[in-house]
Amino acid sequence: MKNKNLKTFLWFLSALLFPSASLYAQSDNKNQTTITNKLAGTWRLIEFTDLDTLTGKWEYRYGKNPRGFFTYTKNGILNLNISTGNPMIFSEDSAKKMNINYFQMIQYNALGYFGTYTIDWEKSIVTHHVKGGSLPWYIDTDQPRPFILKGDTLTITNHKTWRRVLVRAD
Repeated sequence: MKNKNLKTFLWFLSALLFPSASLYAQSDNKNQTTITNKLAGTWRLIEFTDLDTLTGKWEYRYGKNPRGFFTYTKNGILNLNISTGNPMIFSEDSAKKMNINYFQMIQYNALGYFGTYTIDWEKSIVTHHVKGGSLPWYIDTDQPRPFILKGDTLTITNHKTWRRVLVRAD
């Protein structure tokens, strides 16, 4: 019973804070595809590139075949994990003895974060409301991400200097 009351409270709170999102998410018409469902699901990362503005060349800091998934639930939860295509493999004992540069570790090996998300469909921006993860400077911040959704391909890009391409995994 306690769980049901919490769900009711959270739905009521989201209806107050995000009325248009609640209308889409609560649609009873099963023949109607809701706006929320267009992004909801798990997306597999196939490209992670940044433009080197000095050389004009695209860099693939996680390699040409990165690993990772971005998950957007229909209830507004976000989970994002990215790894190089050739991750470092070592034992826990070895890891305890390593002296690493944390920034380089996440820049070129792996990163992840989680939180919630909201979408501005008119501007094609998904905002990641980060609550935790491997990027301490992202925690408790909003990370707006312009996107293009075409069929089963999601491209998150600023259209200038960075691009993340994902394909639907579920």
